[in-house]
Amino acid sequence: MSVEHIAVIVLAVEVVVMVAARVGTERRHWNHAEGRGPAPQTGEDLTFVPAALYGIAAASMAVGALTASVEPTLEALATVAVFGVLLPAFTANAVLRLSTRGGRTAVTPGLRGLAATVAATGGLVSVGLI
Repeated sequence: MSVEHIAVIVLAVEVVVMVAARVGTERRHWNHAEGRGPAPQTGEDLTFVPAALYGIAAASMAVGALTASVEPTLEALATVAVFGVLLPAFTANAVLRLSTRGGRTAVTPGLRGLAATVAATGGLVSVGLI
């Protein structure tokens, strides 16, 4: 299996994880609106990503780009920025939200490590899309 195939598989998994987290968030909002659950926590939106996850994804993406000797064209930079930084960071945050059912106080060091691993893996593998 080539690097391109692996990158596409990782991209598909990232999208599935983000959609699952979004559905969970929306379900909590609807349950609360219908009186069947507690109020969703503030800052539960998946786009409120901790800056560290962006940094981890960007650093691993840069390492991948250096090892694969990517030519720095505008198209390559745009592709890497979206698929190498944004999506892995959003996915890592979605993993945190799924693991804690939206709660920020339930995040443990182990879950932070898992999220960092997801961000780093997504950033590193994204270079295969170029």
